[in-house]
Amino acid sequence: MSALENFAENLRRLCLAKAGSISAAARGMQIGRSQIESYLQARRAPGRASVKKICEYLGVTEEEMYQRPVAVDLDHGRPSAQRILSAARDALEPLLFADPSAGIAPGIYHAYMTIPGTPEGLLCAVVVIAKQGSATTFRRLTNRAIKKGEYWSRFTGDHKGIVVERLNCLSFVAANQIGTQEPTLMRLRWLPFSEKLLGGHAMIFTPAGPSFSAVVMVPLSTRINLRTALRVAKVYRTADEAVPRIVRDMITQQRADFISSVTRDLG
Repeated sequence: MSALENFAENLRRLCLAKAGSISAAARGMQIGRSQIESYLQARRAPGRASVKKICEYLGVTEEEMYQRPVAVDLDHGRPSAQRILSAARDALEPLLFADPSAGIAPGIYHAYMTIPGTPEGLLCAVVVIAKQGSATTFRRLTNRAIKKGEYWSRFTGDHKGIVVERLNCLSFVAANQIGTQEPTLMRLRWLPFSEKLLGGHAMIFTPAGPSFSAVVMVPLSTRINLRTALRVAKVYRTADEAVPRIVRDMITQQRADFISSVTRDLG
């Protein structure tokens, strides 16, 4: 970005953080809205008098205004929602848009997860993978076919987030959009089989606090739509013939691998 573009981006972010809107900031600086807009679009450079007004209003130096946006000190007063979102975006951009993007194909998947405290239970959730530019996003839906009062009905979920591939693992980082709105994480690897299986573990929240679940995720046929996928997303018994045989075998292996790694780390 050029110095003028840096100024434009910093002006936008700091105006929103301080005043909540560009119009309110323009009034506070006593600068015309159209004039501010020309700065925001980097069409013209502000004069010395305008720069002084802007910096005094925003509480930053002229040098900071022309620096890269991530280098600007935003800690002026109580953080606003806009400031927090802007900082989060800056932190996530290297993960979202760094090449190569996560190596998982868009489509609908079933994620089979063990249920904490219920060894014989297996939850099937729907995972929808999408590409947005070079970023990979996902949505995980649970409890769409579970009767109220059953154990897993406590964990109603519509988890939305991003998929990041690092160190030969796919990390599914999300936040629940309903209920407790808790953060969630699945960390999966491609399993060494002809089927396109992913296996690993998830961090989930239970009434007793954070816990972990073994996970096996499988792609569904392109002929299966979301409605059909959701219809069979429910709790099964681990030995249920409706659960694919390869899933039943591999979920046992993933659980054993996790227990082994925890035992090893704890000594």
